Amino acid sequence: MEVATRPAVALPSAVSFCQEWVPNYLQGVLEQRLGERGTNLRELAGLAASLEDLIDKEAIGRLETAYELHNLPRDRPITPDQAEEVLRTYYVNFLLAGNFSADSRWEAVQKTKRFASRYTGWDAADNWLHALLKPRITGKTAFDFAETSRMVEDIGEEYYKFNDMECLELKSTLRGMEGKKPGRVRLAHFYSKALYSHWRFTEKADYLRVLGALDESDPQSPHVIVSNYIMARPNCLEASHLYAICCRNECEDMMGHLETNIGSATAPPKRIAELVAALSSPSDSVGAPRTLSDALLSRLDQVAASNGGVVPLHGRLFAQWMHHAYPRECPYPHEVGSTSPQTPDEWMSQTGQDDSQASQDEMRKAVAADSCGISWGPGSASQAKDCGGDSELPWNANEELLQVGHAPQSAPAAATAVPTALAAQAAPERRAAAAVVEEAAAVEIAATRGLHRAVDAAVVVGLVAFLAFEFRRASPHCGPGGLKFKDESVESFCRGNASVNWQAIAVFSIVSCVAYVLGLLDSLVFGCALCGSVGSLAIRYFMQENIMVLPTFDACSKSAV
Repeated sequence: MEVATRPAVALPSAVSFCQEWVPNYLQGVLEQRLGERGTNLRELAGLAASLEDLIDKEAIGRLETAYELHNLPRDRPITPDQAEEVLRTYYVNFLLAGNFSADSRWEAVQKTKRFASRYTGWDAADNWLHALLKPRITGKTAFDFAETSRMVEDIGEEYYKFNDMECLELKSTLRGMEGKKPGRVRLAHFYSKALYSHWRFTEKADYLRVLGALDESDPQSPHVIVSNYIMARPNCLEASHLYAICCRNECEDMMGHLETNIGSATAPPKRIAELVAALSSPSDSVGAPRTLSDALLSRLDQVAASNGGVVPLHGRLFAQWMHHAYPRECPYPHEVGSTSPQTPDEWMSQTGQDDSQASQDEMRKAVAADSCGISWGPGSASQAKDCGGDSELPWNANEELLQVGHAPQSAPAAATAVPTALAAQAAPERRAAAAVVEEAAAVEIAATRGLHRAVDAAVVVGLVAFLAFEFRRASPHCGPGGLKFKDESVESFCRGNASVNWQAIAVFSIVSCVAYVLGLLDSLVFGCALCGSVGSLAIRYFMQENIMVLPTFDACSKSAV
């Protein structure tokens, strides 16, 4: 978010270099200082505290910018209406990951309205914000900056609850597109839904593969893995340069239940089968109690046989078994190194692709090539389930176990200083990357301001032309005193069709209003344009009144009547 008085609002120095790499960078610094020996709980808490501090500073910086846009003082309390307005501006900026710019309060309000009209889920998002703020605002008559700061922290900490509702809607839609394989959607059906509905299921197959959301166990019929896709990076809200809000991994709730009841890193397959048979999924796609299939029990025995008769709860094979037991909640665990949770920009940069989204033609070709066509009219769900193929999910017998190291109880002195030093450091290559980002942003800002100046200049030129034209019409050459013309061009000018200038004034006024609403016209220039239009009309009216009070004269004649 930025304001007109400066090209960009500078956030506190501790977060001025923050980009998506900061969490990984902090982790790298910590590991380097600890000699790659791992961390204990205290050191991990220090890393978390450093991240939390950076996130808080980023949020406060954005709130300060919102105050500045609305011309509100930070050193004095503001009214409830002002607090609600500035928090709504902050909220829209939050939803746009900080990509919200305005030159004034009026422009910020107008852009918020336009965003609300284009965001199909705005009503629900705004209702959630209102419900969150209502108990904090009701009954109060003034709010200082500390109080509004706590409210923006609440927005960041509580938004996941609203995000969960949107994730469930996405999951419900994908579930309705499933075929025989549970938790799978044919890639052609995935694209077909994008072609004929508002859902943007447009990721390229190559990008889905990198995300780990593509099942190609049958090369002739690739499927999108529902649980992996829902939690994939394209469905995350980039609410900050430091973190993204993604769909929650529902499998973690069930794993937490198993860990609590087992109380150990391993368990006999029979004990696990008993617990899972009594465990329903969080979204109730799998009910309980239930009888586990023979195939599930057999797979669980295979996992135990590969690990000395017990099942490691934190191995790849058990995660794969949980995916079979809860295919819509538990993601399929790919082997380490085969996938990467990349953003679209990161993927395009690495692969050299121009876009991570498939074009309309690419999606239509994929749909046309599919042997199991489908239309999303009445009966589409039954068509999807009647497509050919079996319901068996793929199984990979390769095991990967979590390695647990034992960090020393006392950390080196340098490690204890990590939390305070992390925020002040940035490797040269990180700073270079941040400089590139800032330079690109500066170019974009300069281009936008250049357009604004061009529009301002055009309006000023038009305004001067109109006023000059009117003053000329109101001059003595055309007024009651200018009866003797020596120049026939002046007489022709006076006899010109007045309606043409009226139309021009109307068009000028309308264009100025449209440019102002679109944010292309400065408030001061817009005010001058309106005053000029009114002045032009006043001059014309005054001139006509002067002519009417002297009916014995013809203002555009060479002699008196």
